[in-house]
Amino acid sequence: MSKVTIILGIILAVSLYGNYTLYQDTHTLRQDVSDLDSQVRSFQRQADEIQKKMGAITSARESLEEAQSQLEKTINVLDSSKSITAVAVRPILSSDGFFQNVEYQGTVMSITVDIRDGTGLVLVNTAIPTGVDFQTSAKTAVSVAQKYTNADLSEKDIIFSITAKNNEELQAVDGQSAGMAMTVLLVMEIQNKPINDKVLLTGTIQPDGTIGPVGGVAEKADAAGKYGAETFIVPKGQAIVMVQECEESQQGPFIYKSCKSEAKPLSPVTEEKYGMTVAEATDLASVLGYFE
Repeated sequence: MSKVTIILGIILAVSLYGNYTLYQDTHTLRQDVSDLDSQVRSFQRQADEIQKKMGAITSARESLEEAQSQLEKTINVLDSSKSITAVAVRPILSSDGFFQNVEYQGTVMSITVDIRDGTGLVLVNTAIPTGVDFQTSAKTAVSVAQKYTNADLSEKDIIFSITAKNNEELQAVDGQSAGMAMTVLLVMEIQNKPINDKVLLTGTIQPDGTIGPVGGVAEKADAAGKYGAETFIVPKGQAIVMVQECEESQQGPFIYKSCKSEAKPLSPVTEEKYGMTVAEATDLASVLGYFE
């Protein structure tokens, strides 16, 4: 009986030890499961945060792509707008104390052209006041450019914009001397050709495409040379400068001075002073030859 009791006691002890061990393992397992559950919830929160950040990044990328698209469109518009440098003259007032004298000085201005969908309007956009003659020249330039390129601009608006380095130097723009420059500019825009900024010109544009005479050629040539032009185009017969030559003679106590003006070629003067050639042209085709 005692042996049975001992055996049962041993079995009971083993059973109790096994149950205790099982309880400990179960408790440890539950703790591990609880820890894993906490980690899962933490990972889920992190995943949610990452998802939110990914959404923000996606939204930002879409906004960036849209902005880039708009920028590219803007760049394309800017690239499609060509400009040409033209020359003009401006009056300079001087006084000797009693009388005011007016002298003329050459200056440069930039003309840009835009071709947009429209109804065939020719517009001049500038902060500098323009006269009727200038606007008439703009219309003639468009007409001649259409004929030369065989382009149909009846459903386009042509906008010429004029700016000067210092608008205060150029209080107003009038006359027709920029007519040929506007014509060249529009032709180059239609044909998508680059404009040689080392070539400047002056001359009116006639309905038949010929280049007409202008005033202040010497002053304009001086402005073109200071600008850095290598070639300055003028209407045929106007590549001259009036040079005054004076001679003195003495008769007794009196000294007599006689002066006369003589026309001399302008190109040698500008070549020596600026390294710039002055060339003559007769029509649009001959002018374009210097830009190609």
